[in-house]
Amino acid sequence: MAYEFLTQATLKKLATGESWQQQINDESIIDISLNMGQLMISQPEIEESFIPFSQKLMAYCDQLALKFPFIEFAQPQEYHSTLLTIFNQQNEQFKLQRPVLLSWCHEIAKIFNQTKRIEILFNNVVLTSNGSVILTGISKELEQFRQKVYQQIPIDNTLHKNIIHITLGRLCENTSSAEMKTLYDELELSRSSLILYDINTPIVIRHPKFVVSKGSLSSEVQLGLTMEFNQLWPFRCY
Repeated sequence: MAYEFLTQATLKKLATGESWQQQINDESIIDISLNMGQLMISQPEIEESFIPFSQKLMAYCDQLALKFPFIEFAQPQEYHSTLLTIFNQQNEQFKLQRPVLLSWCHEIAKIFNQTKRIEILFNNVVLTSNGSVILTGISKELEQFRQKVYQQIPIDNTLHKNIIHITLGRLCENTSSAEMKTLYDELELSRSSLILYDINTPIVIRHPKFVVSKGSLSSEVQLGLTMEFNQLWPFRCY
């Protein structure tokens, strides 16, 4: 199984029987990421293939939300996959480094234009050990794109990503291990029968977007800054 290490970490935590703590959002953090999805943001362009995909995700998550109220599921217009995390620090550091970050994003946009498109096949729903429900994906093209960026842009090593996923929901209240085990079992049972999309049809990314968010959980999109960073795109290749 791809990402088996995530499942093993979850099983190890469940075996302790300890209660799971809700995820806390540090609102002093500013996050800059290159994302796919987030239909609430129209800049630059919307990935057309992501619209029906997000609708199927919504139907799946609505069913889970009825059974597991301790998980706060994302709204459909918020679904996204983070291709790269560029910055995740205190707001004061963002103010100091803003010109450099703008230049980095411009260079990243040029690298993506050389790549032209990325395909991601999302194929598994996983409960992580920090209480997130995620949809994991695979993409050799994204792995190669990340490596190109990491070789050319001095992004902090701690922000380098090695998984591909969409966060569907997060633990929003302290919850017993028994309840989390019920959620884990539900996801395991649905794994073989879950039909979110044609399994052979990946999401094709031609128009990723830079997204500036407030909070360590990237929970509040800063639309003004997001539009500013997306003006950095050079002429797009199709």
